[in-house]
Amino acid sequence: MNAKENFLALVNGGQPDALVDEWEPFGFVFDPLMGITLVARPGEYVVDPWGVTIYLGENEPGAMPIVNDENKVIKDVTCWKDTVHAPDLQVPLDWTEAKKQAEEIRAQGKLVTSLMATGLFEQMHYLMGFEDSLMNLLLEPDDVHELLNYLTEYKLEYAKLLVENLHPDVVLFHDDWGSKTSLFMQPDTWREFFKERYTKIYSYFRENGVIVIHHSDSYCQPIVQDMIDVGINVWQGVLPQNDIPAIQKEVGRKLVLMGGIDAPAIDQADWSEEKVRAEVRRACDAYAPGGNFIPCLTYGGDGSIFPGVNDVIMDEIRKLSPKYFA
Repeated sequence: MNAKENFLALVNGGQPDALVDEWEPFGFVFDPLMGITLVARPGEYVVDPWGVTIYLGENEPGAMPIVNDENKVIKDVTCWKDTVHAPDLQVPLDWTEAKKQAEEIRAQGKLVTSLMATGLFEQMHYLMGFEDSLMNLLLEPDDVHELLNYLTEYKLEYAKLLVENLHPDVVLFHDDWGSKTSLFMQPDTWREFFKERYTKIYSYFRENGVIVIHHSDSYCQPIVQDMIDVGINVWQGVLPQNDIPAIQKEVGRKLVLMGGIDAPAIDQADWSEEKVRAEVRRACDAYAPGGNFIPCLTYGGDGSIFPGVNDVIMDEIRKLSPKYFA
C-alpha cells in the first residue's frame, strides 16, 4: 500500500502493511479562513480578528495568546456579548487557490487535510485568559454555556464552508484539554461543557465523509471513551505520559493513537541522531505491537522545531516498520 492507503486501512479498521510514517499521507490546504487563526510570524505580536494578542516565539511549535488584565477581550464573562464578535464568515471569500491546492494534493495521491486551529476551550482562554476560563467554568456556568454555544455555531459555520468548498478528506482540529500529567478540569466538567458541542461539530464532518483527527498533546486518558463518543477517529498528540498500551487495550480499533514520541526529549538545539533514533525505537517497540498506532512527534502538525530532527524520525520509522509487519 502507499501512505494514503495504509492510513485509510488503519483508520477504517483494516490491516495496514506498514507503519504510517507521521504526516506522510496528508497534504494541508491553506484555505482563506485559516489566516483567522494563523496570523503570527516568529518574533512578532499581532492582534487577530477576535481581538486577541498573539505571539509566536523563536523555536516554538505554535503561536500563543498573550492575555493580561489590560488586553483581554472578556474582562467579565457575564458581559461577554458586549466584547466578543466572531469574524464575519458571510463576506465573500476567494477559494480559488485553496481549490487548486486540493487538486494538487489529490494528484499526489495524498489526503486533502484542512486545519481548524483554536478549538472551543482554546478559543475561550484566548478571549479571557487561562485562569479566568477555568474559574468561570465553576463560578459562572450559565454564561460560559452561552459563550460556548456562540463559539460552537461559529465553528460549525466554518466547517460547512470547508466541506462545501473543498470537501476535505481529513480535518485536523486543535484543542488542548490537559497538561502533560492531567486534564485541565475534572472529566465530568469537561463532559458538561464540551462533549455535546464536540459531538455536534464532529458529527457534521463524519456525516460528510470527513475523517476527524483531534490534536491534544495532553494527558487525556480519563476521557478517552468520550473522545470516541464525540466522533474522533484519530487522537493526535498522545503523550507518552498517558498509559498508551492500556489505552490501546481499552479502545481496540475504535481510536487511532498518533504520537508517542517524546518531543521535548529529542527536539532540541543540541539534538543528536543517536538520541532521536533511540527515542523512536522506544516508542515503536512500546506501542506498535498494540496496534492502531501512528508514531509521530506530538506537535499538531508536520515537522520539528529544529531542522533535521523530523527527517531522522521519519527515516527511523521507515527502517523499523518491517519489524512489526513481517
